[in-house]
Amino acid sequence: MVLDKAHSSSSFQSIVRSTSRVLGAEVDPEVALHSEPLKNELLLAASAPAGPPGTDEGTGDFRKLVLPVFFPQIPAYGVNSLLTPILPGYVMQHYGLNAATAGLASACMFMSPVILDLPQNIIADKVGPHALGIAAALCLIGAGVVGVAADVLSCFPLLLLARIFNGCGQSLWQMSRVLILARAPSKIRATAMATVGGMQRLGSLICPMIGSALALHFTIYGVFVAQILLGFMVLPLAVLPVLLPETTKLVPRFVLGSGVKSADKQTSVRGMLRCAVRNWRDFATAGLATLMLAWLRQAKDFLIVLKINQLGGGPAMSGLAVTLAYVFDFSCSPVAGVLMSRFGRKFSLAPALLMLGLACGLLGTDLASTPHSVLAIACLAGAGNGISSGLGMTLGSDIAVLREQEGLAISKSEFLGPWREMQDCGMLLGPAISGALVTAFSFPVAAATCAAVGSGAALFTAWFVEETLQPE
Repeated sequence: MVLDKAHSSSSFQSIVRSTSRVLGAEVDPEVALHSEPLKNELLLAASAPAGPPGTDEGTGDFRKLVLPVFFPQIPAYGVNSLLTPILPGYVMQHYGLNAATAGLASACMFMSPVILDLPQNIIADKVGPHALGIAAALCLIGAGVVGVAADVLSCFPLLLLARIFNGCGQSLWQMSRVLILARAPSKIRATAMATVGGMQRLGSLICPMIGSALALHFTIYGVFVAQILLGFMVLPLAVLPVLLPETTKLVPRFVLGSGVKSADKQTSVRGMLRCAVRNWRDFATAGLATLMLAWLRQAKDFLIVLKINQLGGGPAMSGLAVTLAYVFDFSCSPVAGVLMSRFGRKFSLAPALLMLGLACGLLGTDLASTPHSVLAIACLAGAGNGISSGLGMTLGSDIAVLREQEGLAISKSEFLGPWREMQDCGMLLGPAISGALVTAFSFPVAAATCAAVGSGAALFTAWFVEETLQPE
């Protein structure tokens, strides 16, 4: 009996550790690798002010991260989530445009990460995390302001600009928090990264319903105003570490300091591109498979909301569908940790591709003939997304370590820059191509295409993607 209890406790702790690494890998790929201190890596900012021995170690520092790091994740990611369930219908009804342009509006947010993935690392080296955080908050505020202007002027290009501001703010914010936590003691770094990932998902979980309720009672202006308010919530928390003195006890000492790197530790876009060429097989196999996964992850949200709009469901039903998807996503995150750590990365990737493809395909059949049936399919899609939580960056990190050891990459970060670029391209292409297929052909064609992408990518994964889980 004692042995059974010890085994159960050990299994539970293993699942908790796996889940923590999964959530952390959503934010920073280094969490998927190890918990040792990072050395001279791209994401590692300059040292914070030195303090007495032991002042930066322990749970006290972890609690002090609530204001500068953990809590702001909710409003920073909530800005986009407020608009997710209502954007396709809003574009088609207010602007009188088709599904292709609605897909473009959904995808446009991911244009910013695609453009910024490589240069933002160089910018971060030069200006530090706090400047990035302040710029991110201003971009999030700008997204709401420009959104109001777009509606008043009925100017669709302005709406696209608002989406770009949103994407830019979210991307810069994530980079700024990763840079700060890269300076944290190794004792708390992995747990802090996991908490950041959890708070990020919490924002994506609660804000769709809030956005739907605001649109229902206060029209789209309520949503844009809420975006502005969330941006203003982020701004003072981004400025806080800059204004506090070095003697403060409000935030950990490693959060303070400019974080600007010395010139000899700064990287270049050219180096990342050369690394991508040297390791083209990795990007053509595992990279392509994770691109398809990112494609389906974004396409399913777009198709779910579009289908509910076609069935006559309002913003409340769309918000409920997106929220349910995120509930199942979050609930299945521990499964991802177990699959990846016990069986292998491919045992997470291939089933996720199949489930997401199946969910998208079902939306184009008679089984999705009522809003309530779409809710059930949204749960399936959320579960498929959840069992691959953290998979993209975990797989990329595994390969980055191997290529660094083989001398095919100068550093892990040099490899991971192009790797993130491919995943963001998938996020951009998913809603854009799905919307174009709905307009050019029909909704069932777009749904069937996603199903084909999912099943084809799953087979491709089984045959061509290298398993990177190393036997203990």
